[in-house]
Amino acid sequence: MPANPIFSEDYFQAQQRFMDLASRLGFETEVIPHPTFKSEEGPVQMTVALQGKPDSEHVVFITSGVHGTELTAGSGIQLDLMQRYLEQLPDNTKVVWVHAVNPAGCAIFTRTDENNVDNNRNSISFDGDLPQNPDYEELHTAICAPQITGEEWEAANAAIKIYTEKNGTGALTQKVLKGQYSVPMGLFYGGEETSWSTKTLKQVIVCYGQGAKRATIIDLHTGVGPCGFCEVMDLSSKPGEEAEWSLIGGFMCDTLDSLDLEVPPTKLILEFGTVPFEQVLDAHRRDNWLKRNRDTVAPELAAEIRQELMDALFVDTQEWCDALLTQSRDVFEQYVLKATAEV
Repeated sequence: MPANPIFSEDYFQAQQRFMDLASRLGFETEVIPHPTFKSEEGPVQMTVALQGKPDSEHVVFITSGVHGTELTAGSGIQLDLMQRYLEQLPDNTKVVWVHAVNPAGCAIFTRTDENNVDNNRNSISFDGDLPQNPDYEELHTAICAPQITGEEWEAANAAIKIYTEKNGTGALTQKVLKGQYSVPMGLFYGGEETSWSTKTLKQVIVCYGQGAKRATIIDLHTGVGPCGFCEVMDLSSKPGEEAEWSLIGGFMCDTLDSLDLEVPPTKLILEFGTVPFEQVLDAHRRDNWLKRNRDTVAPELAAEIRQELMDALFVDTQEWCDALLTQSRDVFEQYVLKATAEV
């Protein structure tokens, strides 16, 4: 078990615990099964729990598992907040808890969905020409190296180093990793059409947000920034030029724009730091290699790659777990309890 038992070991445990808690607290729940992806380990589904009065003026969506590798952290935060503020929600608000937005990715423990689509690059219009990313295309063969050991891996790492030395350290995150739409089996692939997760989340938002005057979304993530530190990425305002996410498009939070509101929506991503970024990126690169070579990879190596990915996105210490809970409570109080009281 994780250092703090409110966090689950995997998607299937997290899903059951979320449903059990929502039922115990008396929340109305909706189960949305994935239409095509199945698992022998159990149901693969997005689950929605409604807290508060359906006709509330302020609707708050709190989402986990947009990236499957980050579900256990986000799910634990949801469980904590659901219980802690049960009696403190004002009458004019409702909270819609959306668990495992990307259930297929959560079930197989990978960042993307079942089609290798990064759902946080997918919420765009697919009518007309898609965005181009020449920086990614330049580095694709290095980022998605043909081998993850030996000379080819070393050559790939050298190419990435040369790029960052030439363009600056921020160019890798701001330009290369902002999303790409030309290499389906590459990293940070935004897809060629709207994914099931994006379509379904938008339907949930329209259904539960209909009639609200004000809306907020808080999307839970890990993997970028100093260990244990929560960066509150406010997509409602223009980011600074130095922000790592300044050029990224297609965030899942943007599905909130489908609501007809009296005031512009508040769109927040909570990004909790884990390990150094290079370690996170390498873990995703190896996982991508595993996808491309799954049929020929020994089970022992596949398990090693999966464990490395887990360690890159979830730091299993009491201190880190406590930092997530403390900071997410602060955000909930600021953007839900205090903000709601002002509506």
